[in-house]
Amino acid sequence: MKIGEFAKKHNITQDTIRHYLELGLLATEKKGGHYDFSESDSHDLIQIMELKNLSFSLNEIQRILTIQRISGSNTNTFRNLYLSFLKDKQTEVEYELTKFIKYNSLIKGKIHEIQSTESNSRKNLGFPILSLHLLVCPKCRSDLNLSDGTIEENSIIDANLRCSCGYEAKIRNGIFINESSVKTKLMNGEKMPSKEEYLASSSYEYNNFLYKGMNSLIEFVNKYGSEPDYIMELDNCVGFFLLQYIKYLPGKSTYILIDYDIERINKLKYDLENYYEHKNFIFLCCDYENLPIKTSSVDVLIDYNITKKYEDETGRELFGKILPIMKQDGILAGSCRFLKQNSEKLINEIDKKYYNSNFYLERLQKHKYRVLDSANIGPVAGENVFNMEITGTELYQSTYVCKKILG
Repeated sequence: MKIGEFAKKHNITQDTIRHYLELGLLATEKKGGHYDFSESDSHDLIQIMELKNLSFSLNEIQRILTIQRISGSNTNTFRNLYLSFLKDKQTEVEYELTKFIKYNSLIKGKIHEIQSTESNSRKNLGFPILSLHLLVCPKCRSDLNLSDGTIEENSIIDANLRCSCGYEAKIRNGIFINESSVKTKLMNGEKMPSKEEYLASSSYEYNNFLYKGMNSLIEFVNKYGSEPDYIMELDNCVGFFLLQYIKYLPGKSTYILIDYDIERINKLKYDLENYYEHKNFIFLCCDYENLPIKTSSVDVLIDYNITKKYEDETGRELFGKILPIMKQDGILAGSCRFLKQNSEKLINEIDKKYYNSNFYLERLQKHKYRVLDSANIGPVAGENVFNMEITGTELYQSTYVCKKILG
């Protein structure tokens, strides 16, 4: 029978049959330039499939069939050699079985650990009472009056906030909310992707590039931060930096997170409540135009690639608005991405500004900040569906830590 009929009879592909012919597992003769498969070939193929089901490799099957074809299948020579193959395979399978039983036990333990952590460690994170002194009216900079408060374990869960100038805000589920600022975060005109969507569409090279930048910032914060009372993160994806830094976060420090997308804050808050021990957080659902934090309040400011995004959206500079919130002796740790200065992608003045690392450092010098430490990371190919403007270029990352020049 021809190869097509033979393949159909045994429910196997023609490519697999050709591969077996190349290896000599099938010893079919050609007639008229084409293979002509016989009942003997069918018996060989059935035996090959049986041996595969016993976990023999194709090389091992080749050796077994060669011995059988030379010595005969019902001889003492073949029986003893085949029995030896089977016993060796049994030992191999028993070893693998023991190994996988161990893996199964370890995996069950990890599953139990994760599920028990989720069910047992839930806490309700509210606005810390001890941090109320930080709040200020973003319109007139006066103190805010709190009323109708619900308090749990020294944290405000729900409350209303008012200023004599007419400004109103609220705390709901532990989150400070300026309702006029609340909106859905967009990227490229569409709803910003979830972490799951981002991970499904981004390369591991690009993600490792980001991870290296965060590690560099963490080193700077740990080296120059000196047990800060208040840390504020500026990040387009709220908490992105925090979730890498949190294992180093001092227990007494209060971490301030800002985003105008309440849904994204709630997702981050859920993770922090369920899976992390740290309790001191301030969640602000507002924009940088309505930041309700007093001047000279923050010890460490994290600027994780937010400057370009902010200026793209508003046309205004961010540093002049945010730096007054820092204490005089506070530190600013930042990250910005840049391209080589001769890159063809720098096609206009906006690109030259935002993808030039010196642009950020010159801004800091204008506000009288001096760089204490810095590092350059990269390059990585900018192949990321969420950064289409830099696709096809080599992208770099500059990290720095700086401090205000006093006097």
